[in-house]
Amino acid sequence: KSTPRPREFFPRFHPHAMLSLFSLSLSPSLALSPSVSGRLARGPSLCCRAAVVMQAAAGEVADEEYTTTASGLKYLDVVSGNGEVAEKGAVVQVDYTGTLASDGTQFDSSKGRSPLAFELGAGRVIPGWDEGIAGMKVGGKRTLVVPASLAYGETGAGASIPPDSDLVFETELVGIATGVDALASKIPGGLPNLILSSVLLLSFIPYFLPEDVRPDLWK
Repeated sequence: KSTPRPREFFPRFHPHAMLSLFSLSLSPSLALSPSVSGRLARGPSLCCRAAVVMQAAAGEVADEEYTTTASGLKYLDVVSGNGEVAEKGAVVQVDYTGTLASDGTQFDSSKGRSPLAFELGAGRVIPGWDEGIAGMKVGGKRTLVVPASLAYGETGAGASIPPDSDLVFETELVGIATGVDALASKIPGGLPNLILSSVLLLSFIPYFLPEDVRPDLWK
């Protein structure tokens, strides 16, 4: 028997199918699909802020140090930040680490990846995030203690987050996106999917060309 040529090992894909599969492979899962103001006094000293950071890192912040909202969300501004304020409708970029409140087990983190970008108040993330990130300033760091009712409730989320789990998030507001970045952040998959979707749409143009000038690949 003759040995097949290398290209015969692979089926021939239509360009649209190849683009669609590639686009899906880049679409991240929405792990978090998942109005507050700073609690620290105006202009806290560097010494005070450093103490709060150290206490938060060691898990030694007393419960009374947190602000509790009407919904049951608790938050603590570790660093106040001095940039633009995150308001409803803004596309915020957030670095985070999430742990279970019960035993401190980490279930997710953006460290080593791009910050999570989402439209604040649009329901793209868990309710505890829409409420807890609002009011932060760019450069600020905030600890969120999110009750299960504002997270994944009775169902949990996969094997990492059991049902009825309260969650703790160490968050940092890295920036607020504008322009193309803001538009791309509102699309599932972000900028890569925006580009690929545009290319996919453009690839249909040859079908509207006369057959005698249409590229062979589209015949």
